[in-house]
Amino acid sequence: MQNRKEEFGWQTLKEIWNNSGHGRNINIQMDRLLDELKAKTSKFEKEAIDSDLALLRTNWSQTKGMVSQFEKDAINKDLSAISRLLRRLFGIFSGNKR
Repeated sequence: MQNRKEEFGWQTLKEIWNNSGHGRNINIQMDRLLDELKAKTSKFEKEAIDSDLALLRTNWSQTKGMVSQFEKDAINKDLSAISRLLRRLFGIFSGNKR
């Protein structure tokens, strides 16, 4: 049940993104923002993130069942908020104010 909600959230985001008339421009802007963020991230921060990701990858099969319902609900809430924000953003880009 939870996976369906998460899949729906990601699918909704993907559809909004792909159906936007300004998707290419947004992709270019996002790429620039990511490049800027990467440029401002210190070596220490990058190494800490890489270390955390490596730890998660190696232990995910053991820890994924330990994710609390609170954490799952928080992720779903965040995905919903991001979806709403993207809908508004794409509405502004396409001239349809919501």
